[in-house]
Amino acid sequence: MMCCLGVFGIMEAGELAEIFVSVYMILFAILLFLYELLWWSGRLPCCDGAKVNRNLRTNFGFMYGVKGRAAYLIFVAFLVLGLKNDVSVQFLRYLTGGCFLGTGVMMLFLHFSKPELLGTYKSPTTGLGGDDVSMPV
Repeated sequence: MMCCLGVFGIMEAGELAEIFVSVYMILFAILLFLYELLWWSGRLPCCDGAKVNRNLRTNFGFMYGVKGRAAYLIFVAFLVLGLKNDVSVQFLRYLTGGCFLGTGVMMLFLHFSKPELLGTYKSPTTGLGGDDVSMPV
């Protein structure tokens, strides 16, 4: 949904700032997609999952923790909701921003109020062997 909003934002952009926000939305959507793809599949169809996992862990380690991913989702939600009102698909903007904001707030709420629910959380370890599992998160 966020990627679609980014594309619509580029197509309807009247200012350079709108294009930058839309490109950032697409990049953040790709980052979240790659992280989730590591979760759901052992190997990525387009490239080596181990390399993607190492790069994501090294550069975007905050995605591998509950608080970091919740903060990321809340940041992205405000980025989506901050689009100008002239985007033709208002419902998609509010739906996407609301889903990301709700998910991020719920993750933080669960982390602080019921930590035992998230105590067994393990980040994806696709392609990581013995020593690599201790990479910084």
